[in-house]
Amino acid sequence: MAFEAPPVTVQVRDQNLAILGVVDDFTSLTITPRFNAVGAFVLNIAADSPKADLLVPGNGLIIRRGSDVLMSGPIREPNWSSGDGGSGTLTVNGVDDMTLLAGATCWPNPTAAPGSQTASVYKISGVVAETAMRALVNLNIGPGAQAARKISNLTLAADGLHGASITKQVNQFDNLLAVLQDIAKTAGLGFRIVQVGSNLQFQVYEPADLSASAKFSFRLGNLTDASYSVTAPTCTKAVVVAGGGSSPRVVSVTTRADAAFPGPWIEQFVDLTSVDTASVDLTAQMDQGANEALTTGAAQGNLTMTPIDTPRLQFGRDYTVGDQVSCQVRGDFISDVVREVNITFDAQGGYVAKAVIGSSDSTNNQDVLARQFQYIARIFNRLRRLETRKPS
Repeated sequence: MAFEAPPVTVQVRDQNLAILGVVDDFTSLTITPRFNAVGAFVLNIAADSPKADLLVPGNGLIIRRGSDVLMSGPIREPNWSSGDGGSGTLTVNGVDDMTLLAGATCWPNPTAAPGSQTASVYKISGVVAETAMRALVNLNIGPGAQAARKISNLTLAADGLHGASITKQVNQFDNLLAVLQDIAKTAGLGFRIVQVGSNLQFQVYEPADLSASAKFSFRLGNLTDASYSVTAPTCTKAVVVAGGGSSPRVVSVTTRADAAFPGPWIEQFVDLTSVDTASVDLTAQMDQGANEALTTGAAQGNLTMTPIDTPRLQFGRDYTVGDQVSCQVRGDFISDVVREVNITFDAQGGYVAKAVIGSSDSTNNQDVLARQFQYIARIFNRLRRLETRKPS
């Protein structure tokens, strides 16, 4: 469903994030912001446009709707094509600035020189989740990083102290984005990098629960398709093993029963053998390891739907990636997280947005999962009653 688009502005920036100009003659633009992941954009423009020379690798785009930045990031692949021998079309592909996190690793001692990386882990001890995430970014690629690793113009938003206190060890040179995703998933947080003024800014936030106000259904005309499935748990018993090398081995077992899957326990080994069992925070580290394994391995009630924007409910204005919204299936509303949104603008001002809600990587809490399982169980019961009903 298309309708009059909110104004969108496409600015081109250089390597220093300075604005070079505005692309106002594109033929189509598609952006896909993703929750706690790298987003993407595709822009099509006539190859003979006077703006085409700006769309080269090294430069980037800032895509705004009104005063809000929907996405910012570097240009990766400009491609030319022609079907009639004319000037042709330039297709510009790029990613958002979250790619900076995907291209970095977590050093065990990020303030030390490469030859001094003697530790095997980076330790986080009793720190609020957001503070820990900010420290990882700051010390590895931010203002506090070594000069050779520091990304110029990358700043950090003020610490909002979101999330519970965590204690964990990060293995040497783990991918920075993956580590942040693990922490954010357990803490229920969102994070992003976006251009603010002449700088890039790393931000951590608490996604909003908009399930009471952001509702999608076929009856409301803002839902095009829906599907649901249940994925069995892969871990219901975490066997955490610490030490065993230079310190005595300590083993703990943490279980998390799932009423929807009453089968046998599913054990998973959590390797903390690099942890010194004489550490004063040993219990906290083992608890954190068990919690992450059980959260990642929990059963998933996967509700995947494709809502579309309408004048009454629009992405960016009324909800964004990471927020919880409600979708109606067979009369019942079920809440889930907006994972990504695909937004297409055309040269005539047309605007279509489709959101993917829920996925196999769901971070919903147990209450939401329970409601999904209960609903799916009701459907199965209805089907069984229909199958056993005697013909009249």
